[in-house]
Amino acid sequence: MASLGSIKRYGGPILYLFVSTSVLLVTLVWVDSGSQTKSRLRARHNTTSHTGTASSSKDDVIAAAESVAVSDDLLRVINVSKSFNGNKVVDDVSIGVGKDTVFALLGPNGAGKTTTFNIIRKSRSFMN
Repeated sequence: MASLGSIKRYGGPILYLFVSTSVLLVTLVWVDSGSQTKSRLRARHNTTSHTGTASSSKDDVIAAAESVAVSDDLLRVINVSKSFNGNKVVDDVSIGVGKDTVFALLGPNGAGKTTTFNIIRKSRSFMN
């Protein structure tokens, strides 16, 4: 009869758990630390995901900012910029939010979302 700690009774699944966890952790650290695989995947993604040119995306942004400038939205933020210690943290942001619209501002950490909302909040308090 095998004892409770025997590899034949419960040790096999536990050993498999430790080995697979170790392999996955090492793979994660290797890929996240700047391996060649990460740069190859990013290069492949950049060449397949962009169908237009950079100038067409700038044209889209300019057209959207111009449409906000002439709109009658309930909340309009036009060409807002903010700098801290010489670093531009919010650069020429224009937003239009109409009545009965749910609005969310999404972006990575440090993109200026909170700063933009603070600018809107402070300017709204001056208008009242």
